[in-house]
Amino acid sequence: MDSELRCNRLTCRKTLIDRAVVTTCSHIFCVDCANELFNASRLCPACETSLTEPDDVVVCSLHPTNDYKTSVLSGLSPSLIMEICSRALSFWQYQVHQENSFQQAVIRNLNDKQAQLQKQLDNVIREANGEINLLSNKVAELERDMELERRKVHELQDSSKEREKEYQKLKAQYDKAKRKALLAPNTAPSGQGGGGVNMFDRPQDDHNKGRAGVDIGAMIGGMDANGVQGSYYQVDFT
Repeated sequence: MDSELRCNRLTCRKTLIDRAVVTTCSHIFCVDCANELFNASRLCPACETSLTEPDDVVVCSLHPTNDYKTSVLSGLSPSLIMEICSRALSFWQYQVHQENSFQQAVIRNLNDKQAQLQKQLDNVIREANGEINLLSNKVAELERDMELERRKVHELQDSSKEREKEYQKLKAQYDKAKRKALLAPNTAPSGQGGGGVNMFDRPQDDHNKGRAGVDIGAMIGGMDANGVQGSYYQVDFT
């Protein structure tokens, strides 16, 4: 029956190779732990059984020599040998059972820790998913706002372009009118109709009429009647 024995002290659990300390309560310890534990008291540290008899705690070799194997049970009756072997097999069976129980306890602890960690992980994942959903909603809302702002910008750009076109159109009309006004011919000379000022068209005030004693209108009418054209008479109004 091949199996490894380990020190039954839970804080040690060292694999036993050459020598070990066995007790009548079916426990086994490494030499270092046995020296520390049994020097203080004669209680089994595994089950707290009182070990007062000299043979209750025995140092044994786990790999005895052939001579030892030959002589250890020699001279004993077969029934005693079978009893010793039965007790030795019971010891092994108990150690294997204890090891299995310990491993199952370790597995249960690991499963409990794994369940706790899985629960914590699920909580973290749930919270993370909640945060992700909130951030996704915020991102979607920001994208909608950005799309609205983009549309407003496009509308403002289109409006600005239309106003720029109107401005350029009005500017062109203004420049055209300005050039037309600058290039238009001057008004007619004075005394030849049009926009000029004719000295004979100005009404004479009473002062001039009294001093000249001449009817300008009658004079011009007489000149036309006599066929006189192209010349002017100099009238002295002094």
